[in-house]
Amino acid sequence: MNYKTLISEAWKYTQSNKKLIFWFGFIPSIFTTSAGIVFVLYQFFSIKKSPLFDNAEHGFLYDVAIFAVDVLKGSGPLLVPLIVASVVVVIVYLLLPTLCQGGAIQVIARHRNGQNVKVSEGVKYGLLSFLRLFEYHLLIKSFSLVAIFGEMAFVLRNMGLNTFKLMLPLFILIFVIGLVLTLLFTYADLYIVIDDEGVMPSIKKSVKLVIMNWQHTFLITILMLIIGVRIILQIAFVLLVPGLIFLVAGYLTAVSVPYLTLAIVIIVGVTALLLASYFGGIINIFAYAVWTYTFLHLVEKQELSARIKAGEKLSKEEKREVPDKHQIDSHAPPTGGWHSNV
Repeated sequence: MNYKTLISEAWKYTQSNKKLIFWFGFIPSIFTTSAGIVFVLYQFFSIKKSPLFDNAEHGFLYDVAIFAVDVLKGSGPLLVPLIVASVVVVIVYLLLPTLCQGGAIQVIARHRNGQNVKVSEGVKYGLLSFLRLFEYHLLIKSFSLVAIFGEMAFVLRNMGLNTFKLMLPLFILIFVIGLVLTLLFTYADLYIVIDDEGVMPSIKKSVKLVIMNWQHTFLITILMLIIGVRIILQIAFVLLVPGLIFLVAGYLTAVSVPYLTLAIVIIVGVTALLLASYFGGIINIFAYAVWTYTFLHLVEKQELSARIKAGEKLSKEEKREVPDKHQIDSHAPPTGGWHSNV
């Protein structure tokens, strides 16, 4: 396997498929990036208002709940539309990224194998694998980096610094286990989407594929670094968006221009969010392409049993279809019979 060529081909494919980036990368990235901003802001203000820095009677979540209730009470005729819009946004955030991932992987795999598939057909492919892929994502989210970070922040702000220090070795152990499981489950979503496998069979096959191809650890390490760089860049953008908003808002508030402040904050925030989402969409499609190309290459390799002689590459199914020499001889017509007279 030529690692440099594979990654280069994946990048060229990504650059030449703008529609795939827009529909299956950029659109879902808007929701995931927005959720990331909300998550980071919530953790920041929750820790800031925790007993570590403030002796407030109520936590930040209580303030958010009171603010939401006040907004709903003052919305009047907009109450129902606001609730419906909020529910729709949450549902789209939960479902759309998984749907787009399944569709993108299928389109990439089919293009890689020379099939003439339109980007729009990714929707139906995404729907076909959606339930199993969604179930798999729910399973692995419990040991994801975001989940571990959220648990650490929860312990820090609610149980204090001493308890956090005491539990830090446990968090480190969970983090290491999570990394190992993530590595072993590298190809599970690809088995689900491309080979139409169930969740548990996909996990088992992924573990076996990773172990049987341990010699490609260097490639897997590079790919993991790519994913790590993607996460770091997304976190940087997640922090940059609210940072720009607060910076602009703070400056304009100081010069007392309230309406201009609101307008500029909205423009800057939306622009930064769209840029971050588009960049995240590009990286997501690129990562899908790299992993898909790697997966297709590895599954094409045939692992021979220790009982199979060198140079023999028939599978068990093929062996069943090919009769051995004794069977062929037993079914051959007798010499000198009526066949010889024809």
